Amino acid sequence: MQTYFTIMHEMTARVLRVLAGLGLVIYGADLSAGYAFMLAILGTAIAVTGIADICPMELVVNAKSSGPRRRAA
Repeated sequence: MQTYFTIMHEMTARVLRVLAGLGLVIYGADLSAGYAFMLAILGTAIAVTGIADICPMELVVNAKSSGPRRRAA
């Protein structure tokens, strides 16, 4: 899993996420209002994660692995 996170934090993957998000927003502009709004939200979220260098899967995996910790007696 660490390899996947490393790849997602590289500049190439970030640029691809930004371009894919903008592509979804542009593609959605030709559709009806409901689909356009849905694709605009999804595309914006993907582009922002690329710009801010956030990997959503990393947040989920790290949240599951860091459960409540017990103190040593």
